Amino acid sequence: MSSIILSDKLKKILPNKKLFLTIIIFLLAITVGSFVALANENTVQVKAEILNVRYGPGLSHEVLTEVKENDRLHVLGEENKWYKVRLPNEQIGWVASWLVDNNKLLSKDHHFIRVTSPSVNIRQFANAESQILGVVQENTELQVLYEDGSWSQILYMGQVAWIHSNYTEKIDSSGEKEINSDSYSVVKTGNQRTNIRSGPSLESEVIYLAEAGESFNYLETTDNWYHVLIDGNRQGYISNTVASIEDKRAEATIPSASPTEQRSEKVSSLAEATIVIDPGHGGKDPGAISADKSIYEKNLALNTSLLLKKRLEDAGSNVILTRENDVYVSLDDRVAISHQHQADLFISLHYDAVEDANSVSGTTSYYQFENNLELAQMINKYLSTNGPLPNNGVRLANYQVLRDNKQPAVLLELGYMNHGTDTQVIDTPFYQSTIVEAIYQALGEFYGH
Repeated sequence: MSSIILSDKLKKILPNKKLFLTIIIFLLAITVGSFVALANENTVQVKAEILNVRYGPGLSHEVLTEVKENDRLHVLGEENKWYKVRLPNEQIGWVASWLVDNNKLLSKDHHFIRVTSPSVNIRQFANAESQILGVVQENTELQVLYEDGSWSQILYMGQVAWIHSNYTEKIDSSGEKEINSDSYSVVKTGNQRTNIRSGPSLESEVIYLAEAGESFNYLETTDNWYHVLIDGNRQGYISNTVASIEDKRAEATIPSASPTEQRSEKVSSLAEATIVIDPGHGGKDPGAISADKSIYEKNLALNTSLLLKKRLEDAGSNVILTRENDVYVSLDDRVAISHQHQADLFISLHYDAVEDANSVSGTTSYYQFENNLELAQMINKYLSTNGPLPNNGVRLANYQVLRDNKQPAVLLELGYMNHGTDTQVIDTPFYQSTIVEAIYQALGEFYGH
């Protein structure tokens, strides 16, 4: 009797079976959906060609397994810039956060260092006995991915590499001047983004990237530079070759030298830039040839271009080569590739020769239009400072790949094929990696890291 009464009470408390099952299924659906959404939200994609998954959060831990580029991993946690991940086979391991794509990882987590010694080796591993991958010169700036004791890990030529911290210093990006000044004249930039520097010189630090057509309060003119207020609180300098004074207080209007037909995508850093690298000559066109017929310009240009591509991709740049092997590409087609990809920069790499052997040595930077002068000067500054060979400065030239190019374009001659000193060094990994690093640092300063 008591069991019958209890059963009746339960019927009053619990809903009917169909309704009960519906509620259960609904709750399960919500739960599963939440797990799916959470899983999708906490996934990262591998951006390295091969990525080690380790047993713990650090390079000192042994490798558990490897994953490949574009594989997706589920993130379970984070420690010391390492992600704890679940693999598709349910194994649990750790991966370096800087080698996977994740929007939640901000660039401010990484800092920059400056090389303080005349030349420093970049090594494969964090020890002085490991393989040397390249050499960087004094004042080179590098982004640190990870620190392990007295070593700093960086991306170099498409791979993780190391530099000893004793030869570097951390860059302090803080500190801004305050000034109180009113101006009724304005300086307006041309039709491209323009660097504003801390002083009236290309040697001065870039402190602001001005938008095309952006205006700033004018203070005074120093040599060929306009002294301006940036935001009412900072001051800087703009080259008068890429800007003009457009106010009643100006004595004259100096127009931007930028030809209207040239244009560029607006980028604020190398990571946003599309760069077309043009290895000179190729295929049936060998270019210059060394006296002993052992070195061809077309091969040197391609080798240097491939290295530069890897280095620029370290910064996240979108890099296109006009040729990737020993094939002939017409000058028209090279320019067309620049236009097709709306390049933020077209950079043509060559090695030169002159009629009189041994009469000229070193590197030279060429430009066609005046609004590319500052870029050519910036690259040439680094070639002159960091390059192993003499430097011949910046020169105006009427080359087709510059003349017909509607995108910003420069052409570099990186050594002479019929000079005894040059031919001893230009076909070496040391020289080419040093030249590539100089170009990379110049573009990093020009466009911003």
